[in-house]
Amino acid sequence: MRFFYLQRIIFFDSWFGGNIMRVVILFICCFVLFSCSKNNLVKDFEKLEVPESAAGMEGFQVDSKEEGTGVIQKNANAKLVYAGNLTKLGDYELAIDIYKEIYEDIEYKDDQRDNALFKLGEVYECVLYKDYDYNKAIDYYNLIISEFSASEHRFEAYRRIESLRLEIEERELNK
Repeated sequence: MRFFYLQRIIFFDSWFGGNIMRVVILFICCFVLFSCSKNNLVKDFEKLEVPESAAGMEGFQVDSKEEGTGVIQKNANAKLVYAGNLTKLGDYELAIDIYKEIYEDIEYKDDQRDNALFKLGEVYECVLYKDYDYNKAIDYYNLIISEFSASEHRFEAYRRIESLRLEIEERELNK
């Protein structure tokens, strides 16, 4: 008989029709759910950024039409990401060819073309590249300034030109 009363106390069986246990479980579930959303465990998933390597995948679409103009512009995101990966792997020659192809094709978007120029300057500035040439890097940075005056890389190009000129002068003095 004592065991029966103990069972009722522990499991809330038949006291209040067993509804207290349901309320307690529902309260615990709601607490866990709302504490997760308050601690941004759920909300952070919605704000995740697409990694650069995956973001370039949309560039495999050959062209996209701008509405109302009839002008076709190519998207070079995938090529830029690919050339960037080649640069990281040390295949500078192929990366240079891809960057030049993007810059020379006027059907690509201007921001992608100036990005290709900036990357060309970076490659020629990199001392890991066996044929690095500061003068070529300066030429590519000057092209950004002259052809793409609204470029986001413009001020960085100015800074790098001055930095490279100082480096060239310093090397000539140390000869």
